[in-house]
Formats: sequence, structure tokens, C-alpha cells
Amino acid sequence: MKEEEKEELQNEQSVEKIFNTYNRNIYGSELYFSKFSNLAVSEDQEEIKRYKEYMDSCFQELGLDPEAKTESKKEFSAEAVKKFARKMTKIPKITQKNFEILANSSFLMLNNYFEYLLADLLSYYYNKFDGSISSNEMVTTLGHLNEFETIEDFKKDLIQREVESMLLEMTFPELLKHFEEFLQIELCKDIIDWAKIEEFRERRHLIVHNSARVNKKYITRTKNPFKFKQGDLIHINSDYFNSALKEFKLAGYLLIFSCWGKWDKDKTTEAIAQLMFESFEALKDNDPDFSLRLTMYLKHIEPRDEEQEDIILRTKFNKCIALQKLEKNTELNKELKKIKVGTASPLFKLGHAILSGSDLSNIIDLIKQAYALEDFDIDKYLEWPIYGTIRSNSEADKLVRKTLKELEPTKAIANAAEKIPAKKAGRSKTKISNLRIIERPH
Repeated sequence: MKEEEKEELQNEQSVEKIFNTYNRNIYGSELYFSKFSNLAVSEDQEEIKRYKEYMDSCFQELGLDPEAKTESKKEFSAEAVKKFARKMTKIPKITQKNFEILANSSFLMLNNYFEYLLADLLSYYYNKFDGSISSNEMVTTLGHLNEFETIEDFKKDLIQREVESMLLEMTFPELLKHFEEFLQIELCKDIIDWAKIEEFRERRHLIVHNSARVNKKYITRTKNPFKFKQGDLIHINSDYFNSALKEFKLAGYLLIFSCWGKWDKDKTTEAIAQLMFESFEALKDNDPDFSLRLTMYLKHIEPRDEEQEDIILRTKFNKCIALQKLEKNTELNKELKKIKVGTASPLFKLGHAILSGSDLSNIIDLIKQAYALEDFDIDKYLEWPIYGTIRSNSEADKLVRKTLKELEPTKAIANAAEKIPAKKAGRSKTKISNLRIIERPH
């Protein structure tokens, strides 16, 4: 195969693309559940209401009050009893299953997307690194070989089948061990709750294979954190689903970042930038816990150049904001001491001052400096989480807004100055149109 063709095949997939796919899947699951869960609950409530109204009409027609505290000794004709019985056969079905179906299907999707991620990462590794999987482990037939036009397509198919076999035959702990020991991928056990992930996967097996009833295998493999008894019926409620979503999302992200840094080393900067972006987005979504757990991954990153150092510094600020929002002040102070901003830009000094609880006059001075460098404006002030403590203080908020309003003319002057044509090289005079020059008389 030509080198150009081989390079093209390698460029078909990347860890970054795997991340984008997983991110879309997680976002889709979250959106689907949040959009339709309330609708499902409302429909279940409507079914209960219709059932009750129909039952009430049946008893009223018979002349009975089912809620009466004393027993009725009223006698009924055979015809009335038959009519009542006929109506009871037409009673609306009350399933109250809409939310359960939605929750189960959303939960199964989450599990499937995580499994797809593991398959994508394994396939990418074995396809990218020649010799990473032994040819002795691959068994095929001549007929199967004839189905492919190129050896590369045949190789991809064999690897895909091998990965599918691994996912089927290995237990989840064995699969994690394969990533950690054979692929040398950091599992971040101090950040990710892998026991939770395993419980999610085992509960998924119960829903799919055991009519959602607890069996001995579940109890043995998960250590039974919810204290179920064998035969208990399990359910997926909103809190449980959201917990699973968050843990799958975190585990997937950090697993991808570990692979990204090892397998696509020329794209490490993009990986660090993605970590910074996701931790920032979590803060904007008012989820400081998720942002903090993401930024804990920083200890696994060693910057290789100034650009990576800059991105990491910004991510450290995201971590500090998360700590502040979670009121973990002791940890926050430790992190702030590690951040040296002596030679940093005014924007970083401003962030450090806010998180350190600096006095307002110092913060205002730094805002003016950052504004002059176009690192700060009203939009950033209103949007960025780091300025939340100032916005929540009415006096400080009022002063910052007043300062920004007073600074607006300076930006207008600067913008106007940029539009003045620059002096052209090789000429002693600059022509300024629409400007009348009056010479002073000698």
C-alpha cells in the first residue's frame, strides 16, 4: 500500500473524533431524558385519572359510594349487576409504565454508548499500532478473505471481530485491567467511581436479561450497594439516571483524555484545551462538582510548551472556581498558593485577586488594566463564572458596571484610531482627506 493511502486510512479516525462522537451521544441521552421524562410522568398521571373517573362512574351508576365509611346493604337487580360487570370489562388499562419505559430505555442507551466508546478506543489502538495484536490470535477462512478488496479492509474486519469478542468474553474488571496493564492507560481510580460504573452495567443486564429482577450474579458482582434481595424488582428513577449519566460522562471523558495523550501525541494540546472547555462549561451549567472532578485530571498532565502551560493555567482557575462554589476553602487556598501570577497578564491577576478575596479597589484597578488589553468587557463579566461572587454583591456589581461604562469612550477612541490610515513608507507627508489645514502666518 502506498504511504499516502496508509496515511489517509489512519486519518479516518482519531481519538478526538471518538471524543466528539461520545460527547454527542451523552448530550443526546441527557436531552432525550430531560425533554420527555416530565411528559411521561404526566401521561402516567392522566392514566390514573382516567381510571379513577371511569371507576367512579361505574359505582355511581350502580348507586354505590366506594369511599363511604359504612357498608351499604342495598340490593341490586341481576340486570344491574350484569351491566356493572360488562362495564368493568371495559375499564381503561392503567399501566403507569410510560416513565419506566422512558427511564429504562435512556439508561440502556447510556450503557450502550459507553460500550461503543470502549470498542472504538480498542479498535483505534489495534488499527493504529501495527503488531499490537498477535496475528496468531486471529482465525479466518479463505472464503472470508475473499470478501474484501484490500488487505487493510480485511485487517480492520479482523480487529473489529476481535474487539467484539473481547467485550463479550471479558468481565468488566478484566476489561479495565486490559486498558490499564496492556494498553498502559491511566484509569484515574482516585477520580472515577468504577464500582458505580460496574453497578450500572450489571443493572443493565438485569433489565435486558432478567426482567429487571435482582439475581445472585448482580449481588455478587456489585457487592449489592442498595441492599437488594434476590428477586427484587429494580427501577430507574430520575436521581439514579442522572447519577449514571454524570459518572459515565466523567469516566468516558477521562478515559479518552488518557488515550488522547498517549496515542495521538501530536494532538495533546487539543486534548488539554478540550479539558479546559468542558470544565468551563460545567461551571456555566452550575455543576462545580463535575468541573472539579474533571480538573483533578491536571495532575496527570505535564505541559510541553508555553501554549499548553497557558491552557493548564486557565484550567487551574476553573478548578479554583469549582472549589470556591463548593465552599472548599482550605483546598482553594492551597491551590491559589500554587498559582504564580507575578508576570501573568492582568486578566489572570484579576482572577487570582477575586478568588483570594482581595479588596475591591485592587479588583477595579485590575479590571481597568484587563479592559485596556481587551481581555475584559461587560459580556465576559456577565457570563464568566469567576465573576459570580462580584455579581452577587450589589455594591461591588454596581461599581464594576459603573467602571465599565466610564471605560467605554476609551475603547471608542482606540477603535477610531485604528481606522486612521498608517503612514506609508517612502513618503515624507501623509495625505489626510476631508481635513482643512490652515497655515499660521509668518
